[in-house]
Amino acid sequence: MKSFIVSIIGVIIILKTNILAVDSHSVLQEKNNLGPTYEEWENPQIFEINREPAHAHFIPFESKKLAVEGVSEKSKNYQSLNGTWKFNYSKNPDSRSKDFFKLGTDLSSWDDIIIPCNWEMQGYGTPIYLDEEYPFPPNPPFVPHDYNAVGSYVRTFSIPDNWDEQEIIIQFGGVRSAFYFWINGKFVGYSQGSKTPAEFKITSFLNPGKNSIAVEVYRFSDGSYLEGQDTWRVSGLERDVILFARPKTHIKDFFIHSELDDNFINGLLVIDLEIESTETNIQGHKIQIELFEDETFKNSIYQSVLELTSKPNPHFETTFKHVRKWTAETPNLYYLQISLLNSENNIIESVTQQVGFKRVEINNGQLLMNGKAIMFRGVNRHEWDPITGRAITYESMIEDISLMKKNNINAVRASHYPNQPIWYELCNKYGLYVIDEANIEAHGMRFHKDGYGVISNDPNWKAAWLDRGQRMLERDKNQPCIIMWSMGNEAGDGKNFEHLYKWMKERDSSRPVVYQPAWYESHTDVVFPMYRGIEFISKYAEKNQDKPLILCEFAHAMGNSVGNLQDYWNTFEKYPSLQGGFIWDWVDQTILKSNDSGKEYWAYGGDFGPEFSENDSNFCANGLVAADRSLNPHIHEVKKVYEPVKFSFSKDNNILTIENKYDFIDLSHLVFTWEIMGKGKMHSSGKITLSRIDPGSKEVITLSLPENKSFDNAEYFLNIKARLEEGQPLLEKNHPIAWGQFKLGTFSSISEARNRQNDFDFLEILESDAEVKITNHNKGSIIFDKLKGSIISWKFIGEELIQSGPEANFWRAPTDNDLGNGMPQRCAMWRDVETDWELVNIDIQKSDYLVKMIAESKHNHSSSTLRVEYTFEGNGILSIKQSINIVQNDLPELPRFGMKLTLPGHFDQLSWFGRGPHESYWDRKTSAAIDLYSGLVWEQTFPYIRPQETGHKTDVRWMVLSNDKVGLMAAGENLIEGSVHQYPYSDLDYIPNSQKHGKLDIRPKDQVDWLIDYKQMGVGGDNSWGAHPHEQYTLPAQNYEFSFQLIPFKTASNLFEIYRQGHH
Repeated sequence: MKSFIVSIIGVIIILKTNILAVDSHSVLQEKNNLGPTYEEWENPQIFEINREPAHAHFIPFESKKLAVEGVSEKSKNYQSLNGTWKFNYSKNPDSRSKDFFKLGTDLSSWDDIIIPCNWEMQGYGTPIYLDEEYPFPPNPPFVPHDYNAVGSYVRTFSIPDNWDEQEIIIQFGGVRSAFYFWINGKFVGYSQGSKTPAEFKITSFLNPGKNSIAVEVYRFSDGSYLEGQDTWRVSGLERDVILFARPKTHIKDFFIHSELDDNFINGLLVIDLEIESTETNIQGHKIQIELFEDETFKNSIYQSVLELTSKPNPHFETTFKHVRKWTAETPNLYYLQISLLNSENNIIESVTQQVGFKRVEINNGQLLMNGKAIMFRGVNRHEWDPITGRAITYESMIEDISLMKKNNINAVRASHYPNQPIWYELCNKYGLYVIDEANIEAHGMRFHKDGYGVISNDPNWKAAWLDRGQRMLERDKNQPCIIMWSMGNEAGDGKNFEHLYKWMKERDSSRPVVYQPAWYESHTDVVFPMYRGIEFISKYAEKNQDKPLILCEFAHAMGNSVGNLQDYWNTFEKYPSLQGGFIWDWVDQTILKSNDSGKEYWAYGGDFGPEFSENDSNFCANGLVAADRSLNPHIHEVKKVYEPVKFSFSKDNNILTIENKYDFIDLSHLVFTWEIMGKGKMHSSGKITLSRIDPGSKEVITLSLPENKSFDNAEYFLNIKARLEEGQPLLEKNHPIAWGQFKLGTFSSISEARNRQNDFDFLEILESDAEVKITNHNKGSIIFDKLKGSIISWKFIGEELIQSGPEANFWRAPTDNDLGNGMPQRCAMWRDVETDWELVNIDIQKSDYLVKMIAESKHNHSSSTLRVEYTFEGNGILSIKQSINIVQNDLPELPRFGMKLTLPGHFDQLSWFGRGPHESYWDRKTSAAIDLYSGLVWEQTFPYIRPQETGHKTDVRWMVLSNDKVGLMAAGENLIEGSVHQYPYSDLDYIPNSQKHGKLDIRPKDQVDWLIDYKQMGVGGDNSWGAHPHEQYTLPAQNYEFSFQLIPFKTASNLFEIYRQGHH
């Protein structure tokens, strides 16, 4: 029976030629049912056999009602093949079962496997984690034959009786890397390109009732050269496998153009349709199109019916006045329903599609959305589940979007491949800008002697390049959330990208096309670099370029990272041509494993045995959230920096300025309040009444605050908070959107200065050649070691306070960023105080009311000297002053300047007045408000994937460790920093070639290490492979000095009173 296509462009009426994707590999146009040669997977010009052309994603239903409900499983014409299949794993092609697809083959010895899921996640073979390299030497198009696993899948399915006389199509949502398949023993087709659907017509292969399908998947193919993303190399049927039954005449494709006029007020709607039919005559068939106000499909604002004739390519366009525009802040959607009716006027097929009216353009060096420049508060997102790998559930996607919205994220880059179709529908609905990215990354070609150009400039690879870009664009072209197309990632540059750019711009002129390595070339509409520093992007912006600069990747969130994010954001907001960026990345790509004791942990590269030993360790763990979507500490900084509302305050006249940083909405959806906090309690509070405050505008108001005289001798802070007045989709009422904190001043004690000597008790001093024991009968005793210049014992009301220390400490357990920039080697001279410093002098000074021990040391690796003064006073307070004198100017920076002491393990309670509640660092503390916080010592440790520095506190006024009987307070002469650890701090240290895990190797022990610092250098985050913390957040080798007191007290005492009395 003759087959033909009628193209109906739009909703109907004016003739116009449709633009169709050009398939450049004409040799594959003819249907091939002769069977595979098994050479296809090493031939870049053969990437499909018998596969259907790409088209827009949609689910066809047999009625309008079902189409509106949108539940695929309710359709009689839909069947899922997800679930249990028979499975056989072979280590290479030679050892595979070569005739397993034949009917009658005995599969009784085969295993069961669940799809969708990667087979490595179910115990077959080894998941491989590599960042840049391929899992084999680059020699395109060839891949290993000895190490190239093959997964063979078989299952049966039944064809319903009502599918008779219909066209039956199978869709493989995503298969990595290449696959052949058979129906009832007959070869049907072949495909590669793992992140876009592969569809095949299978009607002629089917039998009534029960049928058999066999799929043979190759782990590596020539397609692997274009799938070299920084992620786990896993294999198999990783997305849905489904069957559709289609009427002989059915909707093949449609392209919705929903844009705005030049005034950004009225909507322009054009819809292109393709109708495919195997009937000789479709006279009497009709297309019905309706546009609805919302997802209830009740209020139709447009409808039209067209009778199909032999006329080719009808075209229709229309205008809607004053449309509700789509943005991430205002995800206003209309809903289109397209129905196909037969000659009896019965609906035989109906589909729906979200429609968003928007306009994206580049003008005067800025990317404009509906005429306004927007700021991308973005993240990169890999699809990842710690149990199923790349098989992602609807629930997981909802959770991701919910967390993004809660943390002020407004944009996602689909790194580095097209995501599941439902992801875009959810982003349409809830409001996220998406950069859709083609499944092209050839990072491993940088290790080829001739570089990327071997394939990126090779005409033999052109068709494969085009195929991946075309299949992405055709599938996703109707999704409003997609505002830019990306041609791929880290694949070098070359002619094949130029060809792809040209095709994409011709096919869809409504969206910019970008590519990171193209830089300033004509085949990228945006300068789209990664990991460029603040100096670079500032210089670019100052040149007033014609193209905006948007960082496709920045703030590498590996381990304890995301320092200086606020500095980046200040720069973005300074220059109009800088429009934000996308943090790398959203979720830790780790795998849930258990050790022999059943303890679960996050596995990374190197945790999967010797089968494939090469790996890039924990470089897969760069997420703002963990693999189970629990929060990593640095996401708090992201939420704060990404806030769409900013505050400033002048305490001299109580002037508050509120700035709306949204691009499209006013602030009427928020409730603003103020509160004054002091000594951990609320002093006063009130509501703030505002006008609407339009986007990009400010409002200045005067707050009616209590007079300063109502405050006592303590620090007070003004907190401004903005919360949702009403709940929104995925966000609850009162969800916090933004906050600001402002110090109202330090208030000195109004009491007279105490007569120190009268307040002190007389000290009993016993001295020998080795030690000095000082006893305060009301406060306890302390023993100084005259030989080592340290403290042997310190007791308070019978409780031993310390096990060792305080002693100088200049080291921090290296973060992932530290390892990347060589800090452990560069700064090794500051690591071991005990062995690298030689005690040269001890001086003991005594009076009736205090004893001072001064210990002086010299550095074995430099001319530096260290002086530590311990002063025990009659009031029971130990005062410590540490100073370092560095005379050389060629020494490396200090990781920290501070001291460490160890307490017994029962000091397991912590309170502090400083920044919190989460950890904070010199360059990552914008998100941590100053207040009174408390918790268990063990809770202060965050179990990073690989153990490293954790739990730090900044801008600390005082810290307290306590048990149920006594406590010990550290209070600085100025602000201090610090952290506490229910284990030796050295447990966090990096051991080369070790395979340590935060959830396994850091366990509570019977001690508490307390680190008290003048400063610790920032964590950095520009990248994790060489970038240092920014200079203003480092401790260059120079002189430093700081002082603090250790104050013992009985538990249940008022901590602020202890601080006041001790800190005089």
